[in-house]
Amino acid sequence: MKRDKVLKYFRQYGCDIYREGKKHSIIINRSNDKITALPRHPDINDKLVISMCKDLDIPKVESH
Repeated sequence: MKRDKVLKYFRQYGCDIYREGKKHSIIINRSNDKITALPRHPDINDKLVISMCKDLDIPKVESH
């Protein structure tokens, strides 16, 4: 899944970028203060996206 698509999905559920690192962006769900790390690669593995959704306590993304 493309990184920009993952960010768009996260934003639908109230998540946003907390800070940028060299290799990862830290994503926070402000409604429950859960965080996860999003790699700064153009393509993100679908299994990793599902794991990040679980970390943020949001519904898992449907893989295409």
